[in-house]
Amino acid sequence: MIPMYDIIVIGAGVAGLTFAFKTSKYAEVLLLEARNRNELSKGTKVFPEHNRPFIKEVDWTNKEIFPRIHEIIRYLGTKEEGILQSNEFGSPFGNICYIEKLSEVLIKKIEAQSGQIKFNEKINKIIKYNDYIEVINNIGESYKTKLLALATGSHNFELQKSVGFDIPDTYTGIFSHMYGDEDKINVNLPIEYNFHINSKISTSGPFFICKGLSRIFLGFLGTKSETEQELYSKYERIIQNYKKIQPYIDGLKPDKPILTKISKHPIKSFSQNRIIILGEAAGLVTSFFYEGLIAGLASAELSAQTIRPLLENGSSFGISELKNYDSELNRIILQTYFKNDNASEYLFYNSPSQINLIFNTYAKLMHTNKKIRKYIWDAHITHHLEDYDTKRDRWVGEQLFKKLPTLSKLVLGIYLKPPTQ
Repeated sequence: MIPMYDIIVIGAGVAGLTFAFKTSKYAEVLLLEARNRNELSKGTKVFPEHNRPFIKEVDWTNKEIFPRIHEIIRYLGTKEEGILQSNEFGSPFGNICYIEKLSEVLIKKIEAQSGQIKFNEKINKIIKYNDYIEVINNIGESYKTKLLALATGSHNFELQKSVGFDIPDTYTGIFSHMYGDEDKINVNLPIEYNFHINSKISTSGPFFICKGLSRIFLGFLGTKSETEQELYSKYERIIQNYKKIQPYIDGLKPDKPILTKISKHPIKSFSQNRIIILGEAAGLVTSFFYEGLIAGLASAELSAQTIRPLLENGSSFGISELKNYDSELNRIILQTYFKNDNASEYLFYNSPSQINLIFNTYAKLMHTNKKIRKYIWDAHITHHLEDYDTKRDRWVGEQLFKKLPTLSKLVLGIYLKPPTQ
């Protein structure tokens, strides 16, 4: 007999694990993951205070998950830099997070709530029926569920494509950890997060360095035209020869770099009859910073809030009932924080020949303009992203545009107006 669950989640990234944790409090949940447990993503990432409302149940003082407080950001251009210190305005930006430790805590919480997790479960097929969904793995075993959540990240879009969801834009990133003595890392990197734009490295996103304890995490997003071999080669040239970052990595031991897919630009719909889609699988990644944590957590929280009353009332999980999830994502994330990020991507990356000039101008402006620094600090620490004021970002863009040379303005055109959604 094929087992029936209230909810099946496919994918054990942060979005899938968080959703399974939240829903296993009140539902019979099965989480299926194609990878081994010890193969889940490892990363050292910024975890801003604005993430907290979406994952209140995790202890923010746990030093295994959050080994370092995030207090300083460096925006580094090819010629200029702007440094933001949170103590100029008050509390820290947030924490630095070890993704693998967060994942392990979520797994234990799911299991403690009697949620089931099966690793090495590759799902090959989804069949939709009127009153349930059936998923079938690569050896022909089946599971049934009242509601299916797809949280497969950017690794495999075939499942969501097979049931009618759109596919987000996808890029390839290359990332690596480097390790060393903690004292040496602190000398090299007094700043927790370093955000560097150089068009010779990438015209799709920044090169970043994030500092943990006895390790740093660094990498960049490739362009769509670059091959995997070209990305490996570029990464090695940067690590070995790029003078701009040599002081930060001096004396550290590099781990083997890994390639991973990163999606951008949200798809149009996040729900259909008996199926929802979460996080990066839906393109819910900030397009300027290519950061998926905030939207992964938000999609998990908002979908869990939508589903609980439906489950309690014996819902058939029709598309009209699940649309509240889409509406809340739009209200809280997409029409506020993401709207600013889309405009930033459009401004900084849409004219490759001008990228360095624009970002150098921005870094210098940030260095001299306290109001801009305050706005960035506010964006990190707010607990109410639904109230995020996009007019502030337009004002910042206007200040930046005033500082650009006339010729550059002519080349750019009017990029302060975001693209049509």
